[in-house]
Amino acid sequence: MIKVPFDTPDHGTSERASYMIRVDLEHTLDNAYKTMDWFKFLADKAIRVEIIGTQKNTYTTTTVVGFELDPKNETFYRLKYERFEK
Repeated sequence: MIKVPFDTPDHGTSERASYMIRVDLEHTLDNAYKTMDWFKFLADKAIRVEIIGTQKNTYTTTTVVGFELDPKNETFYRLKYERFEK
């Protein structure tokens, strides 16, 4: 599974805030799909997509999205798009 974090503005803890966080995440994912080749590959080739976790900070909410790919596509993704910085 490939795990990708996405940051969105934090809107608090109310019911409306939860809705706004979800809307912001949808906009962020839509923008990533339109502008990033690596994300488009993940979205198009995913067998399963799930939200793994959410962490709230003072000003942002980080949502980790997991993409499950078949082994062939996961290997291709890791070779072509994944960066290893040390």
